[in-house]
Amino acid sequence: MYTPKHFDLPDLSHARLMIQEHPLATLMLNDPTHGLSATPVPMIWGAPAEGEGWWLEGHLARANPHVAALTSGALDDVLVQFNGPGAYISPSLYDTPLAVPTWNYLTLQVHGGVQVIDDESGKDALLKRLIATQEPDYAAQWRGLPADYQRKMLGAIVGFRIPVARWTMKAKISQNRSPAERERILAHQEHGSLEEQILASWVRELQPR
Repeated sequence: MYTPKHFDLPDLSHARLMIQEHPLATLMLNDPTHGLSATPVPMIWGAPAEGEGWWLEGHLARANPHVAALTSGALDDVLVQFNGPGAYISPSLYDTPLAVPTWNYLTLQVHGGVQVIDDESGKDALLKRLIATQEPDYAAQWRGLPADYQRKMLGAIVGFRIPVARWTMKAKISQNRSPAERERILAHQEHGSLEEQILASWVRELQPR
């Protein structure tokens, strides 16, 4: 991903927050047999209790043809992209008429290999971790479901873990404009659409004062 230095966000805490706020990622595979494919899939962050490193986890429907690529053992690198908030920037917000429209946004790209999780206990634990991030109160209902129903649901999915080899997070938020222009853009977004307001909250946190 093309990331000029002034757009780079190297702080891992920002990547983690992006994943928590925008968990629906795009998993991109380039398999020698099946070619290039992309699948939308919610993912969660994971990290060891001690030591370094982190990973992403998720699952696909077993019927998804992309599962064949995941389980082939031929993938030593996949790409995952998380898209954060974005918004159109009108040139009317700039100091000079010699300006053109642009788009501000946050995005995160993650690379790593794939570890398949296809045993029943492993998938059950994975689902419980997913539930804990989205709807903790549902955990009791899941545990109370009939065992044969749980087995059927677990059998219909294939889980995976992606240990992260490298990542890049980009925040294009008008860092190349003047302080007055940045403040004008921000004020406009704070009174704009919901997505513009979400972007503005990130900008307030990240933008140099």
